[in-house]
Amino acid sequence: MSAATLAELQRLHKLIARSLSARIEADMQDDLPTDAATLGAAIKFLKDNNVSADPADADDLSALRDKLKQQAEQRRAGRSNVVQLATQDLKVMEG
Repeated sequence: MSAATLAELQRLHKLIARSLSARIEADMQDDLPTDAATLGAAIKFLKDNNVSADPADADDLSALRDKLKQQAEQRRAGRSNVVQLATQDLKVMEG
């Protein structure tokens, strides 16, 4: 098996970046929490490519932080709703 060419590796890199970006953006537009595996892959991708935030972009980071915090709160609320619904169902079943 031959080694990948530089052009092939660059294309793959670009596809991965686009795929991760599109997935996270779609989740944010739909107000859905992005799954941990996708976020982990994106974080590793950024770290492996030496991408970091510039303190001058603090406003952008603040908006992202707020959005991630909102998604975490939605996940917590969703979990508590599941417990409440299950508890109500058990009460109904018990009579």
